[in-house]
Amino acid sequence: MWDDPFMERTKSPLSFVFVAALYVLWYGIAVAAPTPMPGGANQLKGLQGTMQSTLFNGKMRVRKMQLRLSTPDEQSSSAGETAMTFVYLASNGTTSDRHGAFGADMVDSDGVVISGRPTSVYATYYSLIPGAVARGTIGFHVPNGFTPVKIVLKDNFDNEPVFRINLKPSDIPAAPTPAPTASPKRETMALEAARRASSISSSSGSGMSPGPRTPRGVVR
Repeated sequence: MWDDPFMERTKSPLSFVFVAALYVLWYGIAVAAPTPMPGGANQLKGLQGTMQSTLFNGKMRVRKMQLRLSTPDEQSSSAGETAMTFVYLASNGTTSDRHGAFGADMVDSDGVVISGRPTSVYATYYSLIPGAVARGTIGFHVPNGFTPVKIVLKDNFDNEPVFRINLKPSDIPAAPTPAPTASPKRETMALEAARRASSISSSSGSGMSPGPRTPRGVVR
């Protein structure tokens, strides 16, 4: 059998170590685990900013954002929660007419999500010519103890990047102070005083004068 110079060279200990190192390197690259996607596999593509930012995702521009307490016409709150409304201006940043509707989620530091809903039928709908602006309002029922750190605003009719609005503590409105309730004793006293006042008013208004007073100890 003829001699193979390459095989002869690989018989040396140094050559064997070199070949083994190449094999380990190749195998490690082949089976290496992929780098996890930041935010999880379902993370939506988007851009970030604050309430004071002007955000543009290539089609729609969002600015002048505010989170405030809801008005009675927008929505009311139940016990243990606060009704808040997210307000924003959205403009068409393209050269074509655009139609759609926005939706929003409120997220806390643990990733717990509260979904918002329009404060009226057309509160988040827009139909805009190039450069035109529309105002949107989205309501949230925020449970007591829930502290949002961001609002995710997305176009429900488009797959364009979402808007992630980071919230500062000063951006979150304080829950309204509940009105003090009168105690039962005070309510009873108030009702009694009102009854007496009504009785006196009726007596004086009837034109009747009180009869002569009889001195004590005198019998008539």
